[in-house]
Amino acid sequence: MIFLRDMTLRLPVNRTRYPFSAQVMEAFDSLSFTQPVTILCGENGSGKTTLMELAAAGVKAHTIGASGNRRNKTLLFKEAARKMRYTFNKQPMRSFYFTAEDFVRYLDERHDMRREAEQMLNEIESTYTGRSQFAKNQAAMAPLSTLSEMDGQYGRSLLESSHGEGFLSFFSARLAPDGLYLLDEPEGALSYSNQLSLLALIDQAIQMNCQVIMATHSPVLCAFPGAQLLSVEHGNISEVSYDHLESIQFLKYFLSNRSGVLKQAGIQVDSSASSD
Repeated sequence: MIFLRDMTLRLPVNRTRYPFSAQVMEAFDSLSFTQPVTILCGENGSGKTTLMELAAAGVKAHTIGASGNRRNKTLLFKEAARKMRYTFNKQPMRSFYFTAEDFVRYLDERHDMRREAEQMLNEIESTYTGRSQFAKNQAAMAPLSTLSEMDGQYGRSLLESSHGEGFLSFFSARLAPDGLYLLDEPEGALSYSNQLSLLALIDQAIQMNCQVIMATHSPVLCAFPGAQLLSVEHGNISEVSYDHLESIQFLKYFLSNRSGVLKQAGIQVDSSASSD
C-alpha cells in the first residue's frame, strides 16, 4: 500500500535557513513514492536524513521519546513541514519514525527508569520497616508495575539485548496493519545478519498493507526486492537500479581490488598476507 504519494515544496522558502539551506533542497521540487517500499540511498551528509525528517513531520509520525535533541528536531521540522504539501492516497492508521540515534537515547532513558524504580523499591524496603505488609505492598505497587511493564513489553527486557536485537524487537512490537513506517539509517544498530532480519520484518509489514520509507547506505538493506531506489547524491535525487548505486559499485570494486584500494588510501599492505 502507498499511503504517502508525494511531498512537494511550496515556494517561496527561506533558502538561508535549515533545512531549506541543505544542498539536497537547492533543486528540490517534489518527491514521489511509487512503491510500498522506498529506499533513499546515499553517503553520510547527502541529505537523506533531511528528507526523512521532512517526511516524518508531514505525516505527523510518532518518534521514540520527546526530549533533548529529538524535541528540537521535531519542532524545527514541524515548522518546515508547513512549507511543504503532502499528498496521500489514503491516511495510514498509524505512522512511526525510527532512527538509530533516537533508539540509543531511548535505551538510555529506559536504563534511568529502571534505576529509579529499583531505587524506590530499596527505599520502600528500609522506610517501611516495622509497618504492615499491606502498606509496603501498596507503596511498592508503582515501581513494581514500571519494572513489570518494561520487562514484558518486548518479550524480554531491551536492556538485556544487544542494540541490534533490541532494535528488531522494538520495531517488531510496533508493526501493525495499515501503518506507515520511516527508518533512518537503521544499520547503525544492526549487523549484516540482523539487517537481513530487518528486511524480513519489512516484508512482513508489506504483507500487512504497510508502507515503508527508509534511508540507508547499506548494500543489504538496499537489496529489498521491488523497492523504489532513489539515489541522493550531490544535491540530486534520481531513481536508480541496485547495480548502479555508487555504494554497490564501490563495494564490488573494493572486494575485487582490496589491496589496491587499501594502498591508494595510504594503508600499508603485507603482500605476503594478501589474497588478491
